[in-house]
Amino acid sequence: MPIPLRPFAVAAALLLTAGSGLAAAQTLIVRRAPIGATIELVVNSTKAGSAKSDSAGDAKIPFTLPTGKTEMDARIYADSCGETRRVIVADRDSAPIPPETDCTRQEITGIFLIRKVTSLVVSVGDPIATVLLRQGSYDLRPRGPRRQAPRGFVVWGGAALVDYSNSLEFGCSGVPSCSGDDRGIGYTVGADYWITRYLAVEGSYIRPPHLTIAGSGNSFHFDSFFEPHLFTIAGKVGVPLGPVRLYGRAGVNYHTGESGTTQVIDPITITNEDGTTTTTPGSTESVDANTDGWGWLATGGIEAWVHPAFAFYGEGGGAGIKGGAEVVEQGQIDNRIWLITAGIKIKIGR
Repeated sequence: MPIPLRPFAVAAALLLTAGSGLAAAQTLIVRRAPIGATIELVVNSTKAGSAKSDSAGDAKIPFTLPTGKTEMDARIYADSCGETRRVIVADRDSAPIPPETDCTRQEITGIFLIRKVTSLVVSVGDPIATVLLRQGSYDLRPRGPRRQAPRGFVVWGGAALVDYSNSLEFGCSGVPSCSGDDRGIGYTVGADYWITRYLAVEGSYIRPPHLTIAGSGNSFHFDSFFEPHLFTIAGKVGVPLGPVRLYGRAGVNYHTGESGTTQVIDPITITNEDGTTTTTPGSTESVDANTDGWGWLATGGIEAWVHPAFAFYGEGGGAGIKGGAEVVEQGQIDNRIWLITAGIKIKIGR
């Protein structure tokens, strides 16, 4: 009992369809023929077209199936006849035309499903001819390797949207009227060294915006500020997806900062029992401190290399700002910032 081959042909055609666009009609593409050779196509016993191979040894011939057919299970043969290369596409149940006396014929093993959108790519440059069948278009242009996110030395810079966590809640505790500016735009610059496409070390500088808080009560008001600078050391783990790389970074930061509070006590006037008044003079007190210390850093991001030497990136995460002051106890700080950063990266060197 003969084994039905059509399911195998259909499966092969489907496997070769993935990733292709649709072609307008059947197309024969012959590759690696002698330059300037005559390429002929015969469908069953009818000559369906001819062309000359170009300087790369390629030729393309559009064709149609026999009248009344929308698809065909075919056998494929390749004839070498001096400076002519002939491809015969014959119905699986029909005998092909016999080869001419000066021709050498090869039958390419298999049954091939030819449809209206089929590209039939026959390579005739090797001792044994081969076929690639694709249900869709086939691009003859050579394709280089897909661009990858780079290794090596990368510098970057960007703008950072920063939010100081719980700063107003802490700074305004117990104050009847209090407000502040606890978020804004800062900036960051840094450098990575990607040891592999998956692992890097980095250092960076983050300049958050100034934190300011102002409050008042029945007989006082105050203004506070904090201006930090963060220097980071971190490791990065990346997941490259071609020219795009997802990454996470974790490490420590060292901060230095200036902080200060100016508090004004308003004059107080007291009316005595005898109707006279007593005024207590007001006062102004300022406390300034320089803080420093170590905190944590954790962010995640994505970089897209639109050029081998240039990328856009975005990331988000947080950092802990911890430290103390040498002069006053009020200079102690233990806070967090959350930041979203976007900018550019530049590959240095090869």
